[in-house]
Formats: sequence, C-alpha cells, structure tokens
Amino acid sequence: MKFLCSGSWSIRLCACALVMALAGCSQVARIPDASPSSAPSGSIFAPVNDPKDAAWQLVNIRFKTPTVYSAGVVDTVPCIRAQADGAWSLVVAAVPPAQKNATELSWRWNVPALVKDADNIAVGKDDAAVRVVVAFKGDRSTLDAAERATMNLAKMLSGAELPFAALQYIWEGKAPKETIAVNANTSRIKKIVVKSGPEGLNFWQSFTRDVRADFRRAFPNEEPGEIESIGLMTDTDTLGGKTEACYADILLR
Repeated sequence: MKFLCSGSWSIRLCACALVMALAGCSQVARIPDASPSSAPSGSIFAPVNDPKDAAWQLVNIRFKTPTVYSAGVVDTVPCIRAQADGAWSLVVAAVPPAQKNATELSWRWNVPALVKDADNIAVGKDDAAVRVVVAFKGDRSTLDAAERATMNLAKMLSGAELPFAALQYIWEGKAPKETIAVNANTSRIKKIVVKSGPEGLNFWQSFTRDVRADFRRAFPNEEPGEIESIGLMTDTDTLGGKTEACYADILLR
C-alpha cells in the first residue's frame, strides 16, 4: 500500500486516510448494520459469499484505483472474487451485536498466485493477494498521544471513528507462518501470517483462528474488546502488479 505525499500535513492526511480504510472505516459511507440476508443463526455470523449483498460495504480511498470485488465460483464453491490491477480497496461486513464477543473466525480462500516481489515485513512492498481483517473496539484513552491524534484527525476529516485496533490475516510469500508484523502507518494494525510460501496455490485453503488469542499475542498486555467488523482485502497498489483471489465461507462464532 503506497502513499505518495509531501509535506508534514499532507503526510498526516494521507496516513490518516490509509489507516481509516485499512481498519475498516469508509471516508464517504458508514459501514451498514448487519442486514437480514446476513442475519446470524444462533451464535454464528456468516455473511454470504456475494459482495453485492447488503451485508458488505466497499471501502476505498478516492485517489486509489479500487480492487474489483464480484460474485464468483471456483471449483464449484461460490465466493467473493477480488481482482486488483495496481489497485486497493476492501469489502467490510459489520458484526451484529450478538456476535461482537465471538472468539472463533473461520474462512477459506483460493489464490492462483502471490503478488510478485511483495513482502509484508518490508516497508514499501506490502501488497497482498489476500487479507482477512478483524476490527476491534476499545478504550482510546489508553493509547499514546500520537495514536489519539491520528484518530482525532480521522474523525475530524471524515466524521467516522477509527476502530481501536485491527488484525489482518495474510498469505505471505517470505515471512514464516505466525509472524506478526506492524502496519507501517499505525501500531494499531497488526498483520499475522497464516500461510507462507507458494505451496497450496490454486487450491482452497481453510483457516480457523481464535481472534482473541491472536489479539493478545499481537497487542501484549491488552485485552480484546468487541469485534466491530470483518473485512476482505486484496491490494497491489504498492508494486503496481496484478493479482486475483477468491474468499468464501466467512464464519464468526
């Protein structure tokens, strides 16, 4: 995810906009409440595999080319297809109140190829074919002055508040599995490598994570709050390449 900005004020604005979208907030639209089509069954939240469903909201930054999200089918599995060509955006689903204290997140993804030369540990190379993003609520007064200033600026510019913290589950080409990396623009977003290397490309890969245990590992000495939203993100804006992927069967319980 590349930012081309100059001057201290411009840099702060750009960083703020990037943080907002990465964490699951839109500058131009509020993430909708859970819709009837994504209504939970018992203690489960399972938004449908169609980005045009009311459960999903597209989040983009105005000066970015958006990733294209559409309904697809791969190996008979209905899925949310993402296609990026020098692009950046994500789709986000608000979590219903009944699931805001859920613990377990599962999903599947299918990736034909990783993004060439991408490296989510290195600054300036952090494109990814797939990311699953979990946004948490929390007490902003516990954050340091710099993080609070970023959040306050974001609210002033957009009218929307940033989530307190976010996890991104990623498929990384180089870093080992379970590596935790910090977002270059804010320490409140952490990337967790759940798949590493090329093995498994072009096949459906299934994952189940204890998001609260992962939060505690990513944010030591903190307890996770309520889950605000789940997002899907495929991006190639940093290196300008092309990639595609399919996501399916997102389930929070």
